Amino acid sequence: MKTYPLRIGELNALVVSDGGMPVTKEFFFANTPDHITHQFPAEFDAPLNFICISIDHKNILIDTGFGSECKDAGLLIQALNKHGISRYDIDEVILTHGHLDHIGGAVIKDKPAFPNATYYLHVEEWEMWAADKSSKEHSILSMLEDSITLIHKDMELYPGIRLFHTPGHTYGHLSVMVYSENQRLFIVSDLLNDPAALRHLSSHIGLEKSPEKGRQTRKAVLDFAEEQGILLFVCHYPFPGLGYIEKKDGVHQWTPLLT
Repeated sequence: MKTYPLRIGELNALVVSDGGMPVTKEFFFANTPDHITHQFPAEFDAPLNFICISIDHKNILIDTGFGSECKDAGLLIQALNKHGISRYDIDEVILTHGHLDHIGGAVIKDKPAFPNATYYLHVEEWEMWAADKSSKEHSILSMLEDSITLIHKDMELYPGIRLFHTPGHTYGHLSVMVYSENQRLFIVSDLLNDPAALRHLSSHIGLEKSPEKGRQTRKAVLDFAEEQGILLFVCHYPFPGLGYIEKKDGVHQWTPLLT
């Protein structure tokens, strides 16, 4: 299983792979011209990168992977264990949104998988899934109800960790800024699907709830990241999902941290 440790100033972080998510090209690159996607096969495994931040002797996990919801994934807890972090050592879990590849690993046998953690979710995300009572997502989130704190506005969770509402992919999608000693890491989860699609910001993953709002959010985040030179972390980009945004001839481009 793949892991990648890094530091943001004085903070330690660990990127882990949860495995792969089987997708079709049509699903993963919705509303995307063929000249951008022609090199991709009709079906492939999309990366699943997740990250754990250690701050003030606390372990903060951003999203939980698929868990048992996908046979090709569910490796997150094993990957954390490899680095001496058990599921009982997680103090906070930030759920960027409610899709199964991000919350499937939040429960084990109908109970919180990280029993000592407080879970954080945007209130609009909670309401969105609460209205879809037949969904697996609603079922999982309901099992976490006693452990969830709902986020109503952008907020600082700890000095060095700030949550931002970045809607579009889902109504309550959250992004997380991590900062220490003038270094910043922006965790943008599913705002982006693949580096190839940066040439066409209307491209999106098929489950996107509001594609036009998603396009607006993507452009704002990408422009900000490029102007500020901020390191980005993206769930579905090639492992470890870390890199910088640059512009060439007015088009955003991805420069991976590892080459």
